[in-house]
Amino acid sequence: MAVSSIDLSEKPTATLSWWCLFRALSEMGHEVTVIPFLGRAIESPWWRPWENPSRIMSSLVYSNGRGLSRSSRIKSFYEDHYRILLAVPRLVVSRSWTSSIERFLKTEGKADVIVFYSVPLNLLSDVPLRIRDKWDVPSLYYEADMPEILPSYGGNHFTYYLGANLSQFLGFLSNSDGVRGVVNAMGARNIATLHWAVDPRIFAPIESRKNTDVFFSGGSNRFRHEWITKMIREPALELSGKAFAVSGRSDEELSGVRKLGFLRFGDWKKQICGSNICLNISRGPHAATGGTSTTRVFELASMGSCIVSNPHKGMQEWLEPGKEIVILNEDDRPAEVYEWLLGSPGIRSELGSRARERVLAEHTYEHRAKELLNYIDNVI
Repeated sequence: MAVSSIDLSEKPTATLSWWCLFRALSEMGHEVTVIPFLGRAIESPWWRPWENPSRIMSSLVYSNGRGLSRSSRIKSFYEDHYRILLAVPRLVVSRSWTSSIERFLKTEGKADVIVFYSVPLNLLSDVPLRIRDKWDVPSLYYEADMPEILPSYGGNHFTYYLGANLSQFLGFLSNSDGVRGVVNAMGARNIATLHWAVDPRIFAPIESRKNTDVFFSGGSNRFRHEWITKMIREPALELSGKAFAVSGRSDEELSGVRKLGFLRFGDWKKQICGSNICLNISRGPHAATGGTSTTRVFELASMGSCIVSNPHKGMQEWLEPGKEIVILNEDDRPAEVYEWLLGSPGIRSELGSRARERVLAEHTYEHRAKELLNYIDNVI
């Protein structure tokens, strides 16, 4: 398993999800080795670590990229000149990764498959192709950030799909049904979907005094401005007697809303369980691209929250509207929906209980591990 990061102190938000998926695979009896692109190789009871082969270069490219990507002018320059800008990092990273994987295969024996998880594609050069030709080990790719990572949306910071060779992977998985045509046109083969999920042992309800009426947590407001206005800014003014709060990196001016900043994991769970209503505000590209799953809705459901969501194509595939989640329509007035729910504690409790039951039945990482294994069996 070649991952963007397995060190929880690094920035990629998917890191905890990789922990949960690999733990599920290990507990099913599979032997997992993890190679990180960013940060340290972390020891755990569920996998064997393999040292990051390009730690210094990866850190330089990622850290500098995060800062520089705030400038639209620099992002445009990158899109025009990425081949030149990435030439040296690509050479260093691809050589280091090829040598490291070959050293593993020499010392530890042949692997059944290598799966790359959101590792920057245009820095890998032809690593999967070399490993396949020399060692007869197939590689698969899993993209967790669809569709926002695609060049048409500018990527997260800088898109790593510019100059990427998707055809060298035997299979391509992502969190979105709706991008199949796009990645097929880019050369991807054996395209399938592996949705987000949750570990209900980690994301479980805890006792917490209700101190917030409406709560939203999001890493940033990118592609969310319209629904933040509809679901937070305007209702907070209309329901001035209710307690609204947000956490994360919010640059919005929100009158009457407590801004909590980034919360530690334990405090974040307490805040969710201490809120009467938790909001799911999917980013525009995710909501509009059919069948694109995101992490937050599964996390909230697993903690038994009463969830109110903006419209999201395909949400009914994971949670049943009106029974396990409330999904707003374009012409709904969120303030009226909140007032109804806040005055109906029994309905809130039932929505939360049913949502967690649905997660336990269909959306744990044990379910996704089985889906991944079935996919691998069919492809290789």
